[in-house]
Amino acid sequence: MSWLDRARGAYVRSPKFLRQGLRPLMGLVPAKLKFGRTYLRERERVARAEADPKFAAEAQLAALRALFVKAQAGSPFYRDLIARTFGAEFDANVLELADLSKMPIFDKVALRSAGKDALAVPLSDVDWGETSGSNAETPFGFYLDKDRSTREMAYVYDVWSRIGFSENDARVCLRGFALDPNGRKIHDWDPALREMRLSVYPLTEQDAAQYLDLIDARGLQYIYGYPSAIELFCRQMRVLGRTPKRPIKGIMPISEPIFDHQRSFIIQTLGNPEFSCFYGLSEKVLFAAEVAGAPGVYEFNPIYGLAELVNEAGDPVTELGKEGRLIGTGFLSTGMPFIRYETGDYARLVQLPNASNGQRMQVCDLTPRRKPNYLVTDEGTRVVTTDLTPEDPRFFAGISEFQFYQDTPGDVVIRYVTTGEGGPEDAARMAADLTRTSQNRLRFRPQPVSQIVAGRSGKRAFIDQRLDIGRY
Repeated sequence: MSWLDRARGAYVRSPKFLRQGLRPLMGLVPAKLKFGRTYLRERERVARAEADPKFAAEAQLAALRALFVKAQAGSPFYRDLIARTFGAEFDANVLELADLSKMPIFDKVALRSAGKDALAVPLSDVDWGETSGSNAETPFGFYLDKDRSTREMAYVYDVWSRIGFSENDARVCLRGFALDPNGRKIHDWDPALREMRLSVYPLTEQDAAQYLDLIDARGLQYIYGYPSAIELFCRQMRVLGRTPKRPIKGIMPISEPIFDHQRSFIIQTLGNPEFSCFYGLSEKVLFAAEVAGAPGVYEFNPIYGLAELVNEAGDPVTELGKEGRLIGTGFLSTGMPFIRYETGDYARLVQLPNASNGQRMQVCDLTPRRKPNYLVTDEGTRVVTTDLTPEDPRFFAGISEFQFYQDTPGDVVIRYVTTGEGGPEDAARMAADLTRTSQNRLRFRPQPVSQIVAGRSGKRAFIDQRLDIGRY
């Protein structure tokens, strides 16, 4: 692994002051050199797997065997588990796809309990990562390979290239709740990433007008970010009676599912841009791209990971149209193996994986564990909530579960359940932090409850929104 293969990921994860200093230099590096040899090799593998189902199926099996070999050799947690499942003399080099179902399904609780015993490499070879917390869980910590960012971008750019976006193109970026703690900075040009970053909060009409000026000044034609933020930006364009001077060629949604009404509204506003949608996880376990000409249908990439769909009993879903739980075994980052990992997401089966289709499972109605939604301020402004809660575990201290409830603009109730050590003071701290984060445009009030009411399949809504969101 060369230093360039690590450079891009290290830049993205580096402290803000360091990124500011490196930007001019990184911006001068040619795109192909910036992404590195590993990226280029992975793009070639992705393209070959798409064109050759036999290669894709063989590559998936080889990756599965290599993952088991690595887990068996380096991880005390997995070594013991593999021995108990297959016997002490098991040879991972002869593993078949059907054998994977003999392994138990693991969730975050089990892997959190395993701790560093789940690692298959020295701690110095991996980076720490976390999922964002939600109503039903605190952030989950895990470890990722240091060069995973470069390799993952090969899959992302493969999907984006389908609508004409390349490594040399610049983009609008609508992600990140705010660009500074005080909300004074709402836009930022990053020459290294060729990215015009725009704050999704508060995204007022005045903000939108300024954003359009910035987009026009650089002639940007691709928008990347949260669907909820892109929709809100389009709504403000409607109010302003204005769109970018150069036509928007493509929309590249991330982090949230994109709903039919959002897609339709964005198309009506921006003149029918193409969409490039994919599904991924912070844990780098599975990756799926939306099928061309079939909005809402996603196809899993077999060389990134192995996707399974199982029912509540853990048995494979084989009937087309049936819903199941998404289970993933990841090949992209293997320093901490994820084998039969419970993603917490649900989907409906469209196509079973098999050798003839290159082991590409297709699903629809992909339902993430955390559904996006909006909160509404006193002024009737929508607030994008994807990044409202931080990843810092201290934010969730003492809180087992929580949910936002709103029936009045500007006022938000935090329904919460405490841990054994938690108390009302923890909920009060959370409410104060959120009020400050929203620059006092939202007032958060804690309300203790015995449990958070679950919906279908036991999943809880992140926001119980009772306002008619269509009015705002």
